[in-house]
Amino acid sequence: MKYTLPIPILIITVYLLTTLVVPCIFRNETIFLVDVALWTTVIAATLLFSKSQQVKMWRTDKTILRFCTLIAALRIFFTVFAGFFMSFGKNANVWTLSAVAIYFPYLLVPLLAVELSRAYLTQTTGKHKPTLALLLTSVFYTIIATTMSTYASLTTPLAISRFLIETFTPTLAISLLATYFAYLGGFTANLTYMAIPAFFTWFSPILPNPPWTAQSMITVIATTTGFIVLDKTVKPPSTKRVRRTLKNQKSQLPYWTGIALVGLLVVWSSVGLLGFTPSVIASVSMTPTLNPGDVAIIISVPPQSIEIGDIIQYYATDMVVIHRVVDTYRAGGTRWFVTKGDANTEPDDPISQSQVIGKSVFTIPQLGWVSVALKNLAANTFAFLTTTLPQTLATAWMWITTNSIYITSALAFTSYACLLFACKNTGKEEKARNE
Repeated sequence: MKYTLPIPILIITVYLLTTLVVPCIFRNETIFLVDVALWTTVIAATLLFSKSQQVKMWRTDKTILRFCTLIAALRIFFTVFAGFFMSFGKNANVWTLSAVAIYFPYLLVPLLAVELSRAYLTQTTGKHKPTLALLLTSVFYTIIATTMSTYASLTTPLAISRFLIETFTPTLAISLLATYFAYLGGFTANLTYMAIPAFFTWFSPILPNPPWTAQSMITVIATTTGFIVLDKTVKPPSTKRVRRTLKNQKSQLPYWTGIALVGLLVVWSSVGLLGFTPSVIASVSMTPTLNPGDVAIIISVPPQSIEIGDIIQYYATDMVVIHRVVDTYRAGGTRWFVTKGDANTEPDDPISQSQVIGKSVFTIPQLGWVSVALKNLAANTFAFLTTTLPQTLATAWMWITTNSIYITSALAFTSYACLLFACKNTGKEEKARNE
């Protein structure tokens, strides 16, 4: 851990410098040159520590490399395939000799720094608790994949939702698989997986241009498919205890399939695709027949089959109502219904047959409280994500931007001190071994 901690500190320092400080101090091509120099320090530090610790991050497994290439190509294929049905566009990168000399290192060096440090962190932290280490590493590289200015622009619920769907979730999925490749096959594996799509995006003159929602879905599906195939085919390096656990573990596919089917049925029934719609009772107007928290099962029926005494659901002016039919008549070629709640003293205004949604045929007592609780949880979560969290982030962003020079200076000093301390200890250990 004493050799591992300086690398994340150094990466955070470089990230803050390149996203906050460098664009404010430098201009034009100088920004790219300074960024390359900063990310080069990450490469140098990672190489130094991996050599001193003899980390096995340079091994090459042909099977893993084939999987890396296959899954990376699968991502590209899915995107290109979607492009045939949606659209293609010209690549914004125009690679002249001068552009290659200036911009290509700006793209390549951060990629090498990130993937090299990813392999190093995965190999050094994934020995005892691999699952937790892989997850934390993936989240770490997902967070630094987005600039601070992008985070600062997330001030509305729509912007936050789009960011989570368009950027964060696909990036996290890619990062998880890249980290898993680094765990299984070292630096060559995760670099191969990340470099192939990157080079395609950089150099292909024509690129698929699907909508961002489709692109996000394609990325997540391709990555998830690759992860499942890899997990089922390749055994990760682990301790004997983990191997014995994996060997004795039964397949959980039937359980997950059952959960998926139940979820699918719930979603389909909620939108009426199965011929009925559950409706939670929220008022006391139909007590004691229907109490708050009960779930009424509504089916669509012809208006002609509705009789006096039936309980129907219909659209009112600004709500959906479930009341009992107490009278019916025809006027102007349309059938009209007079309804009343069992606990009410006065009937409702007449409704036409076009306002009727369906007829209640069955009631499940008190099951709706689960839905009410989930809705309250969702409402509270939405309020936190759209009000409390943005305000907190805005305050934190103002503090960071005000004190960015001091923060980055402190991080730089800390990482430099950690590097010196680690190098000093490494020198002592080598000297002791030589003696």
